[in-house]
Amino acid sequence: MKFVFRKATKKDIPTLGRMMREVWEAMEQKEWFAQYDAEKYITDLFNTRKGDVWQATDPITRQVAGIFIATYPGRGNENLGYDIGLSDPELSLVAHMDTIVVHPLYRGQGLQQKLTALAEQDLCSQGFRYFMCTVHPDNKYSKGNMEKQNYKVVKEALKYGGLPRLIFLKIVPQP
Repeated sequence: MKFVFRKATKKDIPTLGRMMREVWEAMEQKEWFAQYDAEKYITDLFNTRKGDVWQATDPITRQVAGIFIATYPGRGNENLGYDIGLSDPELSLVAHMDTIVVHPLYRGQGLQQKLTALAEQDLCSQGFRYFMCTVHPDNKYSKGNMEKQNYKVVKEALKYGGLPRLIFLKIVPQP
């Protein structure tokens, strides 16, 4: 199946938020995904310019099939670089591969990997070099997808109010 990939804009926020809620509500293992008000979260990212959203859309149904959110924590306390001891200058080069959501109708199409690769390419062009994310230890799907894309587990920690998470890292060399 072919998809249309693009960076989302503010006008996409209601659709993205609705899709994220639908996927979360259908999840059996809700602790795998830190729930929040998706529309508010995405709106805040756009307004503060601390993140971007990429989406994959089914060109026939025009349904959003997948969403990828990357955030730019800078030197904020939430920067996963602190968890692994990155130096102060390196912290500004960290991008969080924050949220990946694939609608159940489109699973098995490789969207998580395609969206991650698209985001990585864009983030590299912006100067980011440390790509980090967290995955629930039991989420074999996301864990496997990140490992296929050369992310390595560098630490296990309690995050997001005490939830167990594996911290993944991928370092991209400077061109």
